[in-house]
Amino acid sequence: MRDGTLLSVDNVSIYFNRNLKVVNSISFDVDKGEIFGVVGESGCGKSVTAAAVMGILPQNAHYEGEIYFEGKRLSALTAEQRRGLRGNRISMIFQEPMTSLNPVLTVGYQIAEVLMAHRGMSKNDAMARAAELLGDVKIPSPALRVRDYPHQMSGGMRQRVMIAMAIACNPALVLADEPTTALDVTIQAQVLRLLRGIQEKFNMSVVLITHDLGLVSENAGRVAIMYAGRIMESADTATLFKHPVHPYTIGLLNSIPKGRHIPLVPIPGFVPRPDSLPEGCKFSDRCGYVEKRCKEAEPALIEIEKGHLNRCILNDKVVS
Repeated sequence: MRDGTLLSVDNVSIYFNRNLKVVNSISFDVDKGEIFGVVGESGCGKSVTAAAVMGILPQNAHYEGEIYFEGKRLSALTAEQRRGLRGNRISMIFQEPMTSLNPVLTVGYQIAEVLMAHRGMSKNDAMARAAELLGDVKIPSPALRVRDYPHQMSGGMRQRVMIAMAIACNPALVLADEPTTALDVTIQAQVLRLLRGIQEKFNMSVVLITHDLGLVSENAGRVAIMYAGRIMESADTATLFKHPVHPYTIGLLNSIPKGRHIPLVPIPGFVPRPDSLPEGCKFSDRCGYVEKRCKEAEPALIEIEKGHLNRCILNDKVVS
């Protein structure tokens, strides 16, 4: 790990049921205090990668390769040591708060649980701190809302509760998995503005997982584009938007609304199942630039310019 790196995912592959590979040899680093975007369609492996970092993969899944956090190799830690990191040094904002929050416990108690587990606070002190955290995430009348149950709150407020829970112990890293799913556009902007403000205030690192390149353009400094369990392109955000090279990245950018009366250009087809990937380049069956050689061998992820990685044999022949 280089100086300044907080999280390093090194050649990680994730398997279900022993041999079904859903993520294939991905590597990326997240620096201290940065927002790093991971973008791709549903089924690309974004969320399961975050689950591997958190140590919450399902029982029928495992990963190979190494994940380092604050210089520690996570696979070398005991189960108790991993529990000590979760919710404390590493936390996660899940994409659907209504299914992530316990419906029979107040939101205040669910935040307080984190503080009691990792900070050894008494229940009264933890509940008082939970109310302060609700205030930090801009929920009005936090001393009263701390007694509410999840169903008594709107979707935007529930997402704010998830953020309050995630930042309760002032973690070094927050994994934000589709944090604005099912929220309307104005609430999305409020939630992301809030998250970005908290990130800047506490100098946290954030991995922003999303299918929306528009969110990444406004919030992340660097971004990795995932498809079929692979990183297809990675660069700083300005470079990626100014000079996208991989056909999948270009397709995602062409799918973003650009103005009235300008038609969208969708990517044809769907993300293939992990057990039925095409030969060669895994995007070849949906790519508008495909050639015969694309189906003969899978290209490697190579650096085409400093800090700009691409997995395509065509490279600069493809022009957005």
